[in-house]
Amino acid sequence: MTRPRLIVTDLDGTFLGPDRQVSATNLAAARRAAELGIPFMVATGRPVRWLDVLDQLAEAHSQVIVSNGAAVFDLASHQVVRIFPLDAAVALDVADGLREAVPGITFGFETSTGFGCEPMSPSRQRGAAGVLEGSLEELVDRLGPVIKLLGFHTGLDSDELSARAVAVVGERLTLTHALVGDDYGMLELTGPGITKASTLALLCAELGIEAADVVAFGDMPNDLAMLSWAGRGYVVANAHGTLLSAGFTVVPANGEDGVGHTVLQLLG
Repeated sequence: MTRPRLIVTDLDGTFLGPDRQVSATNLAAARRAAELGIPFMVATGRPVRWLDVLDQLAEAHSQVIVSNGAAVFDLASHQVVRIFPLDAAVALDVADGLREAVPGITFGFETSTGFGCEPMSPSRQRGAAGVLEGSLEELVDRLGPVIKLLGFHTGLDSDELSARAVAVVGERLTLTHALVGDDYGMLELTGPGITKASTLALLCAELGIEAADVVAFGDMPNDLAMLSWAGRGYVVANAHGTLLSAGFTVVPANGEDGVGHTVLQLLG
């Protein structure tokens, strides 16, 4: 089997262990890729402000895909180098439609550098330092360019919430989700066509790397487009059921360093 020319992995539930840290095996895999001159890239749903875990991963490729593809952060310069913002008017209209279709839903807005949410939102970010609270209209004015609309519901899990939202959202925004096992469900909406895959394709084109030469790892619905785009897509054994049944190669769970062991085997 030929070596990949680029390796990309999701973080939570995939590359990070259950303790949300980088294991010795996974770190060794990233270092081996760096030794061979193979970019080891991270593509996460996390926002820029939650990338401290990458301090453990100096071998990672400098550019990190964040917020499900809605922005790119450069580890070397500590700057956001690309954003793909939402049309605020479209986001507000989608939110209005979801309020009617899914009573009890509340919302938040993600930017490339900050976050704001409605006062009744169950988001665990509410009340944190620097987080704004207000109506969506107020948040648009105060936050600046928005890259993600988040929808929260305390009575529905993310799967059910997403199923109810599909018809409302349509193609106006890109709908996905990743949160499971929490005390609320959460929708994640980016601009039309903006996914981890769309931004990965852009970065790979700049590096002169074809999709066929890319290996990708993931665990949640927000990884599906990326896994489908890459020449070889792998899912960890603890992945969401939709990914486990999608025909991707299944590797050991994140708690068993499935990514690291697989990468080391691929690199030889």
